[in-house]
Amino acid sequence: MAELRHRRKFELFDMQFKRVLIKISGELFSLNGSNNEPINQICTNILNVISSGIDVSIVVGGGNIIRGSRFQNNNSIRRETADSIGMLATVMNGIILRDNLLNRGVDCAIVSALDLPFNIRKLNSFVIEELISQHRTIIIVGGLGVPYFSTDTVSVVGATLSCCDAILKASNTDGIYDKDPHKHADAVFLEKITYEFAIQHNLQVMDETAFLLARNLNKPIYVFSSTEPNCFIRAINNEIKCSIVSAKL
Repeated sequence: MAELRHRRKFELFDMQFKRVLIKISGELFSLNGSNNEPINQICTNILNVISSGIDVSIVVGGGNIIRGSRFQNNNSIRRETADSIGMLATVMNGIILRDNLLNRGVDCAIVSALDLPFNIRKLNSFVIEELISQHRTIIIVGGLGVPYFSTDTVSVVGATLSCCDAILKASNTDGIYDKDPHKHADAVFLEKITYEFAIQHNLQVMDETAFLLARNLNKPIYVFSSTEPNCFIRAINNEIKCSIVSAKL
């Protein structure tokens, strides 16, 4: 894979985006109110994308509260139950995000596959089409309403339903590597790979179901560091280190 180190820049960086889906990790959320800086930063980054003329959809994770996949062989709580708790965790994080964005003047709405109060609308194509026509920011919470599906997979579904041109996934690394760069000094950075390559080599930046669905629905995935200032719009503009998963090299 050494030949992938220095691939030339490629066509996806020249796309003109109308709407993108931003995947936000649950680890950025704090429920005790003691540290709002991560949320403040992420909201500023989202606002900068919107200010550039690009509409935004968002999927939030719930990993700050629970990860259902870690309960696959747990004797104290069933995986299905853990996944249900995880869906509710994303709802809480989504409400936090909505309030913070509204305070910054962003016209946003939460949608969910679950039937919920708190002015959360039902996730379906009719509601999504209405919100898109209004150029509103869409926050998708509650997963798909069933267990065994990660928020990575929800991101692909959400990107398709809300007509997004790409998925932006801020990560704890500055892109995709052939192995964990935090553990292996010789890890090779992969600037551009196909969905098939990601699946065949079991790259862990997203789960296999998400990669398969992204391939079938042809949704390119941008992966970059969440610590980069203004990371979302700079990833779109090819101003930071970034990996892209797409149909062709």
